[in-house]
Amino acid sequence: MALFFWIFLKGFLILKILAIILLIVVSSILLFMGGYLLGHQRKPFLVFHPESTPTLGGVLKVCGLILLALGALSLFITIIGQILWALLIVLCAAFFVSILSFIMLTYL
Repeated sequence: MALFFWIFLKGFLILKILAIILLIVVSSILLFMGGYLLGHQRKPFLVFHPESTPTLGGVLKVCGLILLALGALSLFITIIGQILWALLIVLCAAFFVSILSFIMLTYL
């Protein structure tokens, strides 16, 4: 019985460490995406030209700031160790990134 409990506890710790590592990766992706969008408010990227469409620059600014805030909040919550709150932030970020992709489709 003690062996089963030890194996269960060890597996739980490994999963928690893996979750923390993956949350750090997601946080860094969100921070990179937010910085990228903020950095390309006036520069062309991919097929978009925000220098000729001022509303696209505004969308990039707002979306970049939101992604930076979500990334910083996710990193802060990961450091604190609240996995449940970090999961909520990751779900919000996934929802927001999908909304961002639909918004960007209108500027094609």
